[in-house]
Amino acid sequence: MDNEELINGYFEGSLSEEQKREFDHLFETNPDFKTDFEFQEELKRALVKSERKQLKQILSNTNVPQEKEKSQVIHLRPWLVAASLVLLVGISSWLIFFNRPDIDSQQLYASNFAPYENVVHPIERGEQLEDLKTRAFIAYENESYQQAIELFKTLNDKNNDKYIIFYEAISLMQLNKHREATPLLESYIEDNGELKDRAIWYLALTYLKLNKIEECKEQLNLLAHREGFKTKAAKNLLAELN
Repeated sequence: MDNEELINGYFEGSLSEEQKREFDHLFETNPDFKTDFEFQEELKRALVKSERKQLKQILSNTNVPQEKEKSQVIHLRPWLVAASLVLLVGISSWLIFFNRPDIDSQQLYASNFAPYENVVHPIERGEQLEDLKTRAFIAYENESYQQAIELFKTLNDKNNDKYIIFYEAISLMQLNKHREATPLLESYIEDNGELKDRAIWYLALTYLKLNKIEECKEQLNLLAHREGFKTKAAKNLLAELN
Protein backbone atom coordinates (compact mmCIF):
# COMPACT_ATOMS: atom_id res chain seq x y z
CA MET A 1 0.00 0.00 0.00
CA ASP A 2 1.48 3.36 -1.03
CA ASN A 3 1.52 6.47 1.15
CA GLU A 4 -1.59 8.03 -0.41
CA GLU A 5 -3.59 4.85 0.12
CA LEU A 6 -2.41 4.70 3.75
CA ILE A 7 -3.60 8.25 4.39
CA ASN A 8 -6.93 7.63 2.66
CA GLY A 9 -7.35 4.41 4.62
CA TYR A 10 -6.68 6.26 7.85
CA PHE A 11 -9.42 8.80 7.17
CA GLU A 12 -11.82 6.04 6.08
CA GLY A 13 -11.02 3.90 9.14
CA SER A 14 -10.24 0.90 6.93
CA LEU A 15 -6.60 0.20 7.85
CA SER A 16 -5.67 -3.24 9.13
CA GLU A 17 -3.51 -3.57 12.26
CA GLU A 18 -0.42 -4.09 10.11
CA GLN A 19 -1.26 -1.04 8.00
CA LYS A 20 -1.82 1.04 11.14
CA ARG A 21 1.68 0.09 12.31
CA GLU A 22 3.07 1.08 8.91
CA PHE A 23 1.17 4.36 9.09
CA ASP A 24 2.51 5.13 12.59
CA HIS A 25 6.06 4.28 11.51
CA LEU A 26 5.90 6.60 8.49
CA PHE A 27 4.33 9.35 10.53
CA GLU A 28 7.21 9.21 13.03
CA THR A 29 10.07 8.73 10.56
CA ASN A 30 9.04 10.30 7.23
CA PRO A 31 8.69 14.12 7.31
CA ASP A 32 7.14 14.25 3.83
CA PHE A 33 4.50 11.70 4.83
CA LYS A 34 3.72 13.62 8.01
CA THR A 35 3.44 16.91 6.12
CA ASP A 36 1.14 15.37 3.52
CA PHE A 37 -1.06 13.82 6.20
CA GLU A 38 -1.31 17.05 8.20
CA PHE A 39 -2.21 19.00 5.07
CA GLN A 40 -4.99 16.57 4.18
CA GLU A 41 -6.21 16.52 7.78
CA GLU A 42 -6.41 20.33 7.84
CA LEU A 43 -8.18 20.35 4.48
CA LYS A 44 -10.64 17.77 5.77
CA ARG A 45 -11.40 19.94 8.80
CA ALA A 46 -11.92 22.98 6.58
CA LEU A 47 -14.28 21.08 4.31
CA VAL A 48 -16.32 19.76 7.23
CA LYS A 49 -16.50 23.26 8.71
CA SER A 50 -17.68 24.63 5.37
CA GLU A 51 -20.23 21.86 4.98
CA ARG A 52 -21.55 22.44 8.49
CA LYS A 53 -21.98 26.15 7.77
CA GLN A 54 -23.84 25.43 4.55
CA LEU A 55 -26.12 22.82 6.11
CA LYS A 56 -26.80 25.02 9.11
CA GLN A 57 -28.11 27.66 6.74
CA ILE A 58 -30.13 25.05 4.84
CA LEU A 59 -31.64 23.63 8.03
CA SER A 60 -32.45 27.08 9.37
CA ASN A 61 -34.52 27.88 6.30
CA THR A 62 -36.74 24.80 6.14
CA ASN A 63 -39.85 26.91 6.69
CA VAL A 64 -39.31 29.45 3.88
CA PRO A 65 -41.46 29.28 0.71
CA GLN A 66 -40.61 26.30 -1.48
CA GLU A 67 -39.26 28.23 -4.49
CA LYS A 68 -36.86 30.20 -2.32
CA GLU A 69 -35.71 27.05 -0.57
CA LYS A 70 -34.98 25.26 -3.82
CA SER A 71 -32.91 28.10 -5.22
CA GLN A 72 -30.94 28.36 -2.01
CA VAL A 73 -30.15 24.64 -1.87
CA ILE A 74 -28.90 24.69 -5.44
CA HIS A 75 -26.62 27.57 -4.55
CA LEU A 76 -25.19 25.84 -1.49
CA ARG A 77 -24.78 22.32 -2.74
CA PRO A 78 -21.44 22.45 -4.61
CA TRP A 79 -18.59 20.92 -2.65
CA LEU A 80 -16.19 20.86 -5.55
CA VAL A 81 -13.01 20.52 -3.52
CA ALA A 82 -14.28 17.36 -1.85
CA ALA A 83 -15.42 15.97 -5.18
CA SER A 84 -11.94 16.61 -6.56
CA LEU A 85 -10.42 14.68 -3.67
CA VAL A 86 -12.74 11.77 -4.38
CA LEU A 87 -11.66 11.91 -8.02
CA LEU A 88 -8.00 11.65 -7.00
CA VAL A 89 -8.72 8.74 -4.67
CA GLY A 90 -10.69 6.97 -7.39
CA ILE A 91 -8.09 7.28 -10.17
CA SER A 92 -6.24 4.11 -9.18
CA SER A 93 -9.40 2.02 -9.09
CA TRP A 94 -10.52 3.55 -12.39
CA LEU A 95 -7.29 2.42 -14.08
CA ILE A 96 -7.73 -1.09 -12.72
CA PHE A 97 -11.39 -1.63 -13.53
CA PHE A 98 -12.21 0.46 -16.61
CA ASN A 99 -11.13 -2.11 -19.18
CA ARG A 100 -12.47 -5.15 -17.37
CA PRO A 101 -15.41 -6.94 -19.00
CA ASP A 102 -16.88 -7.80 -15.60
CA ILE A 103 -17.82 -5.49 -12.76
CA ASP A 104 -16.43 -6.08 -9.29
CA SER A 105 -19.20 -4.25 -7.46
CA GLN A 106 -17.77 -5.02 -4.02
CA GLN A 107 -14.39 -3.53 -4.85
CA LEU A 108 -15.98 -0.48 -6.44
CA TYR A 109 -18.12 -0.04 -3.35
CA ALA A 110 -15.08 -0.24 -1.07
CA SER A 111 -13.26 2.33 -3.23
CA ASN A 112 -16.08 4.84 -3.06
CA PHE A 113 -17.73 4.43 0.33
CA ALA A 114 -16.81 6.50 3.34
CA PRO A 115 -19.25 7.37 6.16
CA TYR A 116 -20.68 10.86 5.97
CA GLU A 117 -19.29 13.34 8.46
CA ASN A 118 -21.37 14.54 11.37
CA VAL A 119 -22.01 18.02 10.00
CA VAL A 120 -25.39 18.68 11.63
CA HIS A 121 -24.63 18.33 15.34
CA PRO A 122 -20.99 19.21 16.17
CA ILE A 123 -19.74 17.65 19.38
CA GLU A 124 -17.92 19.90 21.84
CA ARG A 125 -15.37 17.60 23.45
CA GLY A 126 -14.92 17.86 27.19
CA GLU A 127 -18.36 19.25 27.91
CA GLN A 128 -20.86 17.26 29.94
CA LEU A 129 -23.57 17.01 27.31
CA GLU A 130 -26.07 14.26 27.94
CA ASP A 131 -28.99 15.10 25.67
CA LEU A 132 -30.20 12.34 23.37
CA LYS A 133 -29.02 13.90 20.11
CA THR A 134 -25.52 14.47 21.47
CA ARG A 135 -25.26 10.88 22.70
CA ALA A 136 -26.45 9.62 19.32
CA PHE A 137 -23.85 11.56 17.37
CA ILE A 138 -21.08 10.76 19.85
CA ALA A 139 -21.83 7.08 19.22
CA TYR A 140 -21.78 7.76 15.48
CA GLU A 141 -18.44 9.57 15.60
CA ASN A 142 -16.99 6.84 17.82
CA GLU A 143 -18.07 4.22 15.26
CA SER A 144 -20.40 2.60 17.79
CA TYR A 145 -22.93 2.18 15.03
CA GLN A 146 -25.31 -0.25 16.70
CA GLN A 147 -25.67 2.09 19.65
CA ALA A 148 -26.04 5.02 17.26
CA ILE A 149 -28.86 3.24 15.41
CA GLU A 150 -30.78 2.62 18.62
CA LEU A 151 -30.37 6.24 19.70
CA PHE A 152 -31.30 7.56 16.26
CA LYS A 153 -34.48 5.49 16.31
CA THR A 154 -35.44 6.86 19.71
CA LEU A 155 -34.55 10.36 18.60
CA ASN A 156 -36.61 10.02 15.43
CA ASP A 157 -39.67 9.11 17.49
CA LYS A 158 -39.34 12.34 19.47
CA ASN A 159 -38.83 14.98 16.78
CA ASN A 160 -39.15 15.69 13.06
CA ASP A 161 -35.50 16.13 12.10
CA LYS A 162 -35.46 14.22 8.82
CA TYR A 163 -31.68 13.99 8.71
CA ILE A 164 -31.75 11.55 11.65
CA ILE A 165 -33.05 8.89 9.21
CA PHE A 166 -30.12 9.67 6.90
CA TYR A 167 -27.53 9.06 9.62
CA GLU A 168 -29.34 5.94 10.76
CA ALA A 169 -29.06 4.61 7.20
CA ILE A 170 -25.31 5.34 7.08
CA SER A 171 -24.90 3.50 10.38
CA LEU A 172 -26.70 0.48 8.93
CA MET A 173 -24.39 0.55 5.91
CA GLN A 174 -21.42 0.51 8.25
CA LEU A 175 -22.82 -2.67 9.80
CA ASN A 176 -23.28 -4.21 6.33
CA LYS A 177 -27.07 -3.99 6.64
CA HIS A 178 -27.65 -2.46 3.25
CA ARG A 179 -31.07 -4.00 2.71
CA GLU A 180 -32.27 -2.25 5.86
CA ALA A 181 -30.60 1.01 4.87
CA THR A 182 -32.22 1.08 1.41
CA PRO A 183 -35.82 1.94 2.39
CA LEU A 184 -34.60 4.62 4.83
CA LEU A 185 -32.62 6.36 2.10
CA GLU A 186 -35.44 5.98 -0.40
CA SER A 187 -37.98 7.50 1.97
CA TYR A 188 -35.61 10.32 2.88
CA ILE A 189 -35.16 11.17 -0.81
CA GLU A 190 -38.92 11.04 -1.42
CA ASP A 191 -39.44 13.46 1.47
CA ASN A 192 -36.93 15.90 -0.08
CA GLY A 193 -34.76 15.92 3.02
CA GLU A 194 -32.13 18.66 3.40
CA LEU A 195 -29.37 16.14 2.61
CA LYS A 196 -31.16 14.71 -0.44
CA ASP A 197 -28.13 14.77 -2.76
CA ARG A 198 -26.07 13.02 -0.11
CA ALA A 199 -28.77 10.40 0.31
CA ILE A 200 -28.84 9.79 -3.47
CA TRP A 201 -25.09 9.09 -3.42
CA TYR A 202 -25.36 6.64 -0.53
CA LEU A 203 -28.43 4.97 -2.05
CA ALA A 204 -26.42 4.43 -5.24
CA LEU A 205 -23.64 2.83 -3.19
CA THR A 206 -26.18 0.67 -1.38
CA TYR A 207 -27.52 -0.60 -4.69
CA LEU A 208 -23.93 -1.20 -5.81
CA LYS A 209 -23.21 -3.24 -2.68
CA LEU A 210 -26.34 -5.30 -3.35
CA ASN A 211 -25.18 -5.75 -6.97
CA LYS A 212 -28.22 -3.89 -8.31
CA ILE A 213 -26.20 -2.21 -11.03
CA GLU A 214 -29.02 -0.63 -13.04
CA GLU A 215 -30.60 0.89 -9.93
CA CYS A 216 -27.17 2.18 -8.94
CA LYS A 217 -26.69 3.80 -12.35
CA GLU A 218 -30.10 5.44 -12.12
CA GLN A 219 -29.14 7.20 -8.89
CA LEU A 220 -25.69 8.14 -10.15
CA ASN A 221 -27.23 9.73 -13.23
CA LEU A 222 -29.26 12.02 -10.98
CA LEU A 223 -26.03 13.38 -9.52
CA ALA A 224 -24.03 13.35 -12.75
CA HIS A 225 -26.43 15.68 -14.54
CA ARG A 226 -26.22 18.48 -12.02
CA GLU A 227 -23.40 20.53 -10.57
CA GLY A 228 -23.38 19.67 -6.91
CA PHE A 229 -22.48 17.05 -4.33
CA LYS A 230 -20.45 14.11 -5.75
CA THR A 231 -21.04 15.11 -9.38
CA LYS A 232 -17.55 14.14 -10.51
CA ALA A 233 -17.46 11.03 -8.35
CA ALA A 234 -20.81 9.93 -9.81
CA LYS A 235 -19.53 10.43 -13.36
CA ASN A 236 -16.37 8.45 -12.61
CA LEU A 237 -18.30 5.58 -11.06
CA LEU A 238 -20.73 5.53 -13.99
CA ALA A 239 -17.76 5.25 -16.35
CA GLU A 240 -16.53 2.21 -14.45
CA LEU A 241 -19.95 0.57 -14.47
CA ASN A 242 -20.58 1.06 -18.20
